[in-house]
Amino acid sequence: MFVERLVVGPYQTNCYILGDEETSSAWIIDPGSDESAIIRRIEKRNVTPVAILLTHTHWDHITALGALKNHWPELEILVSEEDSLYLGPDGYDNLKQVCFDKSFWDKYEEELSNLPQPTAFLHDGQLLQDSHLSVLVTPGHTPGGLCFYHEEGQFMFTGDTLFAGSIGRTDLQGGSYSRIVESCQRLLKLPEEVQILPGHGPASTIAREQHNPYL
Repeated sequence: MFVERLVVGPYQTNCYILGDEETSSAWIIDPGSDESAIIRRIEKRNVTPVAILLTHTHWDHITALGALKNHWPELEILVSEEDSLYLGPDGYDNLKQVCFDKSFWDKYEEELSNLPQPTAFLHDGQLLQDSHLSVLVTPGHTPGGLCFYHEEGQFMFTGDTLFAGSIGRTDLQGGSYSRIVESCQRLLKLPEEVQILPGHGPASTIAREQHNPYL
């Protein structure tokens, strides 16, 4: 297994590629933008993406969805049901209501108007067998926020739930400070050596985040 990070788009969103060289398969986590860079990186590794995994569906984490689905039509798009309202035919109108960043919207409106539907919804405790990732439901930043935990590799994709020294904002629609604190406390019960791979900024560990000032 390998993990590669690409920093994409105006919000410097972390998009991750989890790959398995033995099976030549890959999984894309939060393709926020810059689909050409994502495609190049995957093709350079000579792996084929199986699915896109979304920690949540804020605009800075989903802008490249349509282009990647067009490039690889068989891609699954996996997300929580609660956060799926910004995808598919109704996604454009729903997203436009909550996207406060006019400059982002003006730049990426075409991409955000053609977001594909999810192919399946993810649930707490679900094991994505080929990727060896476990789904953890972690609401707070959004109602249906997810983290993806690789127990064998001792790393976890935390989206905008838990950052290095911080937590996700909760002042957007559907956010809840009490719920994100509960979600982060759940994550902090994992082994201390687990590496945190967040949606923005540098990596951390569960051990370091025991001293997170927001928790």
